[in-house]
Amino acid sequence: AKRDEDGNAYRWRVHSRAFKGEEDAEGVEATWTVCEPVVRAIQVLEQLQPASQNYLMGALLHGPGQPKKAGVDRAIGVGATNQNLNLFAAFVNDLCTERERTDTIAAGQGHALRLKTRVFRRTLAWFIARHPGGVIAGALQYRHQSIQMFEGYAGTSDSGFRAEVESEQAIARGEVYMEMIEAHQHTDLAGPSAEEAARRLKDFGDRAHFQGQVALDKHRLKRVLKRHDPAIYPGEYVTCVNDPVKALCEKARRGNSEGLPSHGGCLPLACRNVALTPENTAAWQREITRIDKRLASRPTLAPRLDTLLRSRRTEMWNGCSSFPGKFLITQ
Repeated sequence: AKRDEDGNAYRWRVHSRAFKGEEDAEGVEATWTVCEPVVRAIQVLEQLQPASQNYLMGALLHGPGQPKKAGVDRAIGVGATNQNLNLFAAFVNDLCTERERTDTIAAGQGHALRLKTRVFRRTLAWFIARHPGGVIAGALQYRHQSIQMFEGYAGTSDSGFRAEVESEQAIARGEVYMEMIEAHQHTDLAGPSAEEAARRLKDFGDRAHFQGQVALDKHRLKRVLKRHDPAIYPGEYVTCVNDPVKALCEKARRGNSEGLPSHGGCLPLACRNVALTPENTAAWQREITRIDKRLASRPTLAPRLDTLLRSRRTEMWNGCSSFPGKFLITQ
C-alpha cells in the first residue's frame, strides 16, 4: 500500500496473473491499482479460505463448486459463483424478514431474483467511472484497448454508458445545488467567482421551484439541469464556476472542445473560476494544519522537505488570503 505523510494508506496494488488479451495460456504477471473496497473484499476472501488454498476465488469448504476429485486445487466456476450469489441474497432477505427490515435484495415487482455474475460488470464499471479520472482507470482495469470500449461496456459503444454516467453526475450536482440554495449557502461564498456562483445558483433555484415547491423529483431536476445547468462543479478544495474562457485547466488542455473543467489540471490558487464554500475553507484549513503538524514533528525533517512544505504553506496562505469575500483560515 502507498501511504501519505501521516501514514494513512490511500492506494493499494494487487499482484496476480492476467489472461485477457494475452497469447500465453499460463497468463502473464500483472499488477492492478485498486481502491479500499477492493482491498476489504480481498481480505474477507482470504479469511474464508484455508492457508493451503492457492486461489483467491477457490471453492469454499461449505459451499458449491467443490472439485469432484480430492486434492484438486482450482478456482470456482461461473455456475457455482452464481449459485453462491443467490444463496447469499436469500440469506440477506431471510435476515431482513426476521428483523422486519425492508431493504432486501429485490429483483423488482413480479420478477424472481436470479443473480448472475455478468450483471455486475456494468455496476463495477459504473463504480470506477464515477471517480475522478475513472474512465481512463476503467479502461486500464478492464484491460480494454481503448477508453471508448470501457465507456460502452456491457454493450456496444452506443450503449449510452458514458451518457448515463454523466447524467448521474449532473443529478448529483443538482442535488448539491438545491441543498446549497435551501440553506442559503450560495450567499456565503468566497473567491474570485463567488458573485457569479451566487447569481447562477439563484437563477437555478428560481427555475427549479414549481408552484412554491422545491423540485426534488429527479426527473424534473434532470429536465431543469438539461436546460439551465449552472455549470458549477463542487470539489474538496474549490468549487469551480466554469467559464472556459478564463479556465486555466482549459488552457492547459490546449482547447479541448468539450469546454468542461479538468480537475486533474486545476490550479485552484490562480484560476479566476474559483469559488469557496465553507466546506472548501475547512479543507484548506485542514491542509495547513496538517503541514504545521509535519513541520513541528520530531525528528526534524530533512532540509529540502522542510523548505518544500514551508513554501507550499506560504503559497496556500497567500493565495487564499487574496480571495475576496469571507475566508476564515488562521495562521
